[in-house]
Amino acid sequence: MAVRLLKAFALSLDQAEDAFDPIYSGEPNHRMKIVRYPGRDTTGGDQGVGAHKDGGFLTLLLQDDNKGLQVEYDGSWVNVDPIPGTLVVNIGELLELASNGYLRATVHRVVTPSAGVERISVPFFFSARLDATIPLLTLPEELAAEARGPASDPDNPLFRDVGTNVLKSRLRSHPDVARRHYADLLETRASPG
Repeated sequence: MAVRLLKAFALSLDQAEDAFDPIYSGEPNHRMKIVRYPGRDTTGGDQGVGAHKDGGFLTLLLQDDNKGLQVEYDGSWVNVDPIPGTLVVNIGELLELASNGYLRATVHRVVTPSAGVERISVPFFFSARLDATIPLLTLPEELAAEARGPASDPDNPLFRDVGTNVLKSRLRSHPDVARRHYADLLETRASPG
């Protein structure tokens, strides 16, 4: 399904349907996981997963019946309520980079459920090889005129080198884990130069 979706995105950008094949075929960095968000206890905050963009091409997400996923829209957080029998599809940073910002990666977060409630989600991250470099596609004139360039958020720089982008995404989406286990990497990223 993810391959068909990526091919559809390529065609919608007026590219060959196999335009992305060279950067994900072979040894792609696809991942799938089951994520459990236990209800809040009295000592913890409400962070399930901090605000971030996924680092791959696309993310397909199966949610259970409990709310928690939110997307940033026009400066506000909007709930993405679960709908039985559907998947949430998030555009990732690699499509944003390849399309020069014509497509925008979805900024999203997960709020931990209330005490006594548990949330389960199953994301599938469709990505490229870690050693790949994302090309800048030549878009048709009408699409190129609407391309805003990749986001230039200094707190979330985008890298065409897939491996660097993946590391940055992991550090950003799990800030509590990053501070606890990878403080040295966070200091390196914060240093000028």
